[in-house]
Amino acid sequence: MNQPSTNSFGIALPRAPWVARRSGDATPTQLFYARQGVITEEMHFIAAKERIDPESIRSEVARGRAIIPANIRHTELEPMVIGKAFKTKINANIGNSAVSSGIEEEVEKLTWAVKWGADTVMDLSTGKNIHATREAIVRHSTVPIGTVPIYQALEKVKGKVEELTIGIYMETLREQCEQGVDYFTIHAGVRLKYIPLTAKRVTGIVSRG
Repeated sequence: MNQPSTNSFGIALPRAPWVARRSGDATPTQLFYARQGVITEEMHFIAAKERIDPESIRSEVARGRAIIPANIRHTELEPMVIGKAFKTKINANIGNSAVSSGIEEEVEKLTWAVKWGADTVMDLSTGKNIHATREAIVRHSTVPIGTVPIYQALEKVKGKVEELTIGIYMETLREQCEQGVDYFTIHAGVRLKYIPLTAKRVTGIVSRG
């Protein structure tokens, strides 16, 4: 069965045929292929953009010195690489809050971010409808989309940290992976022995300044 050339929003799906051809592979990640000595279509695409030999991309990824954030569920994506051997990349942060913005506004932010050169975009939504907002962002995005999963995990327990479990957190990770998110920022917490070091802080511990 032929893959559709566009999604329901009319966004092109350049990776759809590539992903379909590899659908039977047990570990269809760029790292897996790189370590098997395979130069993927994504690597060829990136090589043309970076004006570099595709083998250089495969080698850097295989050695763990570069990454290609490209979820197989994100077929709208135009692949790119991040690593010291390649061009510098720029990230843009978007996302709703409890007091402002809706889905259409977030998609518009994405559009402008990509138009003005963002190589990746992070959805840092902490307000309502996080799942639906992220779905719209991923489906409209030609660049890799990242998230901070704990924001949605906390939404699921209505902000009650004491009710957050590893099960809820892992469920959130899987949900976002299945949606097409390409990379994560993981907040792993603070070890108990370091808690005393936080006692004299002027402000609370935050992740984004």
